[in-house]
Amino acid sequence: MMAAWSLAGDFEVHLFEKEKMCGQKLLVAGKGGLNLTKNLPYDQFVGRYTPPGLLNEAIRNFGHEELRKWLTAMNIPTFVGSSGKVFPEKGITPAQVLKAILQELNQKGVIFHLKHRLKSFKEDMMFTFESPDGLVEKNADFAVFAFGGASWPQTGSDGKWVQFMQASKVKTNPFQASNCGINILWSDSIKLHHEGKPLKNIELSVEGHTSGGEALITAYGLEGSAVYGVVPALREKIQRGDELSVCLDFKPFNTLESLTGKIPANFNPSTKAYSRLFHLDGLQMALLKTFTDKEMFQQPFQFVRLLKSLEIPVHSLQGIDKAISSAGGLDITEVDADFSLKKFPLIFVVGEMLDWDAPTGGFLLQACFAAGRFAADGIRRKGVIQEKVPKS
Repeated sequence: MMAAWSLAGDFEVHLFEKEKMCGQKLLVAGKGGLNLTKNLPYDQFVGRYTPPGLLNEAIRNFGHEELRKWLTAMNIPTFVGSSGKVFPEKGITPAQVLKAILQELNQKGVIFHLKHRLKSFKEDMMFTFESPDGLVEKNADFAVFAFGGASWPQTGSDGKWVQFMQASKVKTNPFQASNCGINILWSDSIKLHHEGKPLKNIELSVEGHTSGGEALITAYGLEGSAVYGVVPALREKIQRGDELSVCLDFKPFNTLESLTGKIPANFNPSTKAYSRLFHLDGLQMALLKTFTDKEMFQQPFQFVRLLKSLEIPVHSLQGIDKAISSAGGLDITEVDADFSLKKFPLIFVVGEMLDWDAPTGGFLLQACFAAGRFAADGIRRKGVIQEKVPKS
């Protein structure tokens, strides 16, 4: 949609969508509040993406400030929350944001073709679609593919597009869950007494990769912002065949030394005594008692070490159908710096169909908006070059 908006006026733009409406995933993304982007300096912003460098120029040209201005021009004012996350002003729903974008596209003359699924494409830029009226062919000067990843298949992101990309000898990588929950084999007591409770202001770490925030106890394990940040490191361990675990820091804003210094002489360890001394709630104490033995629990200095690094075994990651986003997809070696396909230089590819990854918190949507804008700029440049080439 961003590419279409950017090109309308200079090109005749046709937008083909295999679902009954465009932008359904935007509605899903907004269920917990539509986090559009994040107010961060450029270097910090692009540092949250892997692989490094892929999206740098796109975000440099269309960063969080430009996105906010673009939305404001469509009467979608935004505000920056306390954590730097950017949302539509209170009272503006995700459906209203999507409606404003679609109205802009209509006003700009974009021609919509809904319920049209791409079946195949050829080097001569002939595209064949399955539609309610049968097969439809369309020839184009340029094309932008934005097929999405494989998370939230109910919105249309089913990943089936890899079949015709592979048929065209364009390399793809297997889809993997990202920004997803982790499966932990909780004890019956944890599930019975603590399911649905949050762990606030914590840090989780996996082999030096640390993620802070909040995590929620679920029947299957843990989910939340602190969890999503360590999922890439867990994926790497899965690929190596290593055992999985996360280290939980209950007190990330306290040093080991400062916590140790709170232990008085002749301290008599007990659940109540630890709770009072370190301000621990029932959930925190339950986890500490579950994942340590009685001997360590009764040694205050060892207990403090557990507060800073409690190892919790992880069984597996949640499935990709339950993930917020996905890694994998089109291999980045198949694209040039302007996001055009090397084998088909008049076709550009953007969004989650490319094999990049980022945490939640506004980074996913910002990258998609920026990449769409950047691809449109690439098309415009190639269009000018083509006009200058003498016709044979």
